[in-house]
Amino acid sequence: MLTTVATRLNDYENWETTESYESALTQKIFVLNFITSYLPIFLTAFVYVPFGSIVVPYLDVFNLTARPFAQTEKQLQSPDVGAFVIDPSRLKKQVIYFTVTAQIVNFALETILPYVKRRGFSKYQEMKSEKAAKKGGGGPNVSIDDVPEEAEFLKRVRNEAELDVYDVATDLREMVVQFGYLSLFSVVWPLTPVSFIINNWIELRSDAVKICLEMQRPTPQRADSIGPWLDSLEFLAWLGSITTAALAYLFSNDGLGPDGTPATIQGWALLLTIFFSEHVFLLVRWGVRLALSKIDSPGMEKERGERFMVRKRYLQDTLGRDVLDVPSDYMEEKITRASLEEDARQSSLRTTGPKEHFWSRQRTWEESAKVGANLIEKMAPKEGKKQQ
Repeated sequence: MLTTVATRLNDYENWETTESYESALTQKIFVLNFITSYLPIFLTAFVYVPFGSIVVPYLDVFNLTARPFAQTEKQLQSPDVGAFVIDPSRLKKQVIYFTVTAQIVNFALETILPYVKRRGFSKYQEMKSEKAAKKGGGGPNVSIDDVPEEAEFLKRVRNEAELDVYDVATDLREMVVQFGYLSLFSVVWPLTPVSFIINNWIELRSDAVKICLEMQRPTPQRADSIGPWLDSLEFLAWLGSITTAALAYLFSNDGLGPDGTPATIQGWALLLTIFFSEHVFLLVRWGVRLALSKIDSPGMEKERGERFMVRKRYLQDTLGRDVLDVPSDYMEEKITRASLEEDARQSSLRTTGPKEHFWSRQRTWEESAKVGANLIEKMAPKEGKKQQ
């Protein structure tokens, strides 16, 4: 439902390119999922725990909503301000629900339910066709004209054509939301990473089954990265450095947290804890980016080698020789009478100017280097002049 709402809102904006459309749609999906997934835990951690005894007694507006679910009238009575007691385990129970129970429910809705629904729909279609055939009102079977050798193949193709289309954004959204629980609230329940490892191990295999059996065969598409989801992951990592520090400070008293009144919270200490945690995260992120920039992946090395070969072939085709190869050993040309006579004969055959005379004295880069070194030695001040 959230994806449908985001898609409809995105259609109203009328983006010029498909890339801009997909980027904006990803951002909307992330914002909507951020609100629905993390807002309940944020309210518990930063409203119910610190300010529960002040806020909760004034929430009688929910009395009518809770009345159909109450078993006794005592459950509907608003607690007194002085008698209200914070449940310290509520936050942990919420985190366990979203990291364990919700993952199991999502697995059932994503894998088991579509399989049961498809099987039931297929069975219903078969029963409907048999019933229509008995009455003589059914249409002709589309496979009646199939070649016997191709009948099995065409049947499989028709069955796959009725399957749903695989959307990779759905799996990316699930992984980003899961990373959000890990980075934002894993400090509340330290077994959160273990739960996600087990879930991802099962999810990896269930997604493979889903793609192979329950979805149309996806068309491979090249992509440099996961696109705007990288920005979402970076935002969650940064926000996690803040929420982790805040939760560690709030629940530093044996994990019980505040007693529902903000009197036990020192604002300067909370802000200082968040400040140091955020800057440590920024420093570590900078170090990791610097280290990764120094490491070339095999793909980058291959791409750099291909670009070098393209430039080398271009120079070879243009200049007719390999200009990139430098001789390993310098063999200085010996000046003889025959070489001087040959140089004079070549210069008499064409018009020469000062430029030609200059380059005739320095034919190779080694000779130019020697001339430059001699000039540097001549221009260098002598030891006697330095002492004066």
